[in-house]
Amino acid sequence: MASFQQSQAQITVTPNQTALQLANTLVATSGTLGVTVSNASLTCDSLSNGTFTGISNLGFNNGIVLSNGYTASNLLTSQNGLTGHPLDFASQMMNTPGDTSLASLLTMPTYDACILEFDLQPVGSFVEFEYVFGSEEYPEYNCSSFNDVFAFFISGPGFASPTNIALIPTTNLPVSINNINDGTGGTCSNFTNLYVNNIDTFLSIDGFTTPLIAHANVTSGQTYHLKMTIADVADGILNSYVMLKANSLKSGGTVPNGLETLSTKLVSVQPTLVDDVVEIGALPSNGEWQVSIMSVDGRPVYTQVLQTGATTQRIDLQRVPAGMYFVQLSNGSKRETTRIIKR
Repeated sequence: MASFQQSQAQITVTPNQTALQLANTLVATSGTLGVTVSNASLTCDSLSNGTFTGISNLGFNNGIVLSNGYTASNLLTSQNGLTGHPLDFASQMMNTPGDTSLASLLTMPTYDACILEFDLQPVGSFVEFEYVFGSEEYPEYNCSSFNDVFAFFISGPGFASPTNIALIPTTNLPVSINNINDGTGGTCSNFTNLYVNNIDTFLSIDGFTTPLIAHANVTSGQTYHLKMTIADVADGILNSYVMLKANSLKSGGTVPNGLETLSTKLVSVQPTLVDDVVEIGALPSNGEWQVSIMSVDGRPVYTQVLQTGATTQRIDLQRVPAGMYFVQLSNGSKRETTRIIKR
């Protein structure tokens, strides 16, 4: 197995992983986060998948990556992958088949698909994981037919057919170049706030999304199938990538739908997608704790002093508008922050 890294890159990508290695990186050791995975399979060029680690501007520093081109850069062959500089041009034709399930979303031909799929059994009422989508097609091909596609299809009890859960928060719109971009090239995007214009030296892609949450409500103990897939559309050039955060595939929350328990160093992990209530687990009884709900621009929208030692405490968010927020717990000099999405 080879690992390549360009000199200016701060992350290392190790391609040619097995399906089980990728799935277990995503979920950590199977079962520890409420998800057991099995029957993993990978339909992908060996250079189009990998694990990555190191400093980046993605919003997380470890995970797995699927692509319709090379994931790792190789100076010996002058092939640019995910690692590098935004001025580097990441584009390869892998000459591998597309994915008919993705083609059906667009009614256009697809090429160079990379598909990771596996069965999973959740312990609770939801499954979720964190990811970022990025592309070399940004921003020149905004609002065009050259719109590389990816999806996370879940199937099983409660899903009459495979259902894409790679959606823009609080909408039913798929995450795509034409839905999340910098607003240039036309009027196709209303979600410029979820776009990152990459001018740093960590990654070769010109743009990518902010970290997003894929979330599905499920039945505890049942078996589901998850298919993660990405492909070129209309032509086989210009690489796109979906990066998934290590250890982020989890399940829990056998509480009513929409109830949220914070994920911090001190509090148990539960879902990130919220309807009206945030539930905070037991806190250490070492001084006064305060919770602040802040908008993405750092503006507080809710503040409350918490009871120390209480088993759980519920925060009513009915009056908070839909959107992405940060929940900050503070105790003197200690601060812990978790991202949530209010539906």
